[in-house]
Amino acid sequence: GLRSQMAKIRVHQLAKELFRVEYVDLRPLSGNITGICAMFALARAGDTVLEVYNAHQYANKMRNAPLRVDLNSIEIPWDGANYNVDLDRTLALIEQHRPRIVSVGSGGFLFPAPVQALKEAMQACNSESILIYDAAHVLGLIAGGHFQDPMAEGADVMISSTHKTFAGPQGGIIMTNDRGYAELIGEALSPLLVANHHLSRIPALAATFMEWLHCGPAHADAIITNAKAFGRALHERGVPMLGSHLDYTETHMVVPIVDEFGEMRDLADRLEECNIIGGTYGLPKEVGNNGMRLGVQELTRLGMQESDAAEIADCVVDALKGDDPAATKEQAIQLSGRFKKLCFALET
Repeated sequence: GLRSQMAKIRVHQLAKELFRVEYVDLRPLSGNITGICAMFALARAGDTVLEVYNAHQYANKMRNAPLRVDLNSIEIPWDGANYNVDLDRTLALIEQHRPRIVSVGSGGFLFPAPVQALKEAMQACNSESILIYDAAHVLGLIAGGHFQDPMAEGADVMISSTHKTFAGPQGGIIMTNDRGYAELIGEALSPLLVANHHLSRIPALAATFMEWLHCGPAHADAIITNAKAFGRALHERGVPMLGSHLDYTETHMVVPIVDEFGEMRDLADRLEECNIIGGTYGLPKEVGNNGMRLGVQELTRLGMQESDAAEIADCVVDALKGDDPAATKEQAIQLSGRFKKLCFALET
């Protein structure tokens, strides 16, 4: 009814204010759906798409699906040591292929992507080119103004899930300042990909937007500060770290190089047995083979301070070594009991 319609208008207003964008679509049910939708909407048969292969590879997925989509997916070159787009080689590919779409983002998002340089090169080669920025891991940091502002730097469309650093309900969001792109995305999204967009998650999403408007800068700053301290603490305990020469990270995530401890899938199981959740992460060959993705966003939300990083690192290193899993599990339980207060929330 009228109340529901007013609520939908309000939540869109909050999103536009928070991310400083003109058009927002909150109907996607996941980050993956946002990427598939954007590719369906904006790519045309035969288009060349440059995309990061340690991310979702939306064009590549569609090209290799049983109902094949005629897209030419080209991998964006990656600088493993600095863990970012290899800008010089990517600019050369843009000049060579004049792609319709360039999609950036990473499953191991440690440092800002070179959005402005990519967009300038794209415009010089193909005025109709579109830059898509996948913000799934870093949406909260963008909301808090402590990472990069992809839309201001030249991204045409920003896609994302609404959980991870953003700490909202599971779902997706698509943003743009171009009305034409917004209309194409809307037509591709419904009814093709989403029929019922699960209105029950919208109030929680509105509350999350309000939280980030209220205390976003402090929240984002705490996440990044804690992540850097955690990366430093792991390194000081003898764990090689991706990006150590760049102060480990500019996001919520750190990536330890765990080759000396074992195979990453076995290590993930070992950590889980100790009540520690870490994701496996394949590394560029120039830095190693076995990596782990470890994030501090949840602990930060529950009260972690920079001074807690050393004790958390001790627990993780003990789990990686696997000398006494039962003792490490008890250590993790006691440590997690310290983090119970929900921080960076609206005052009640």
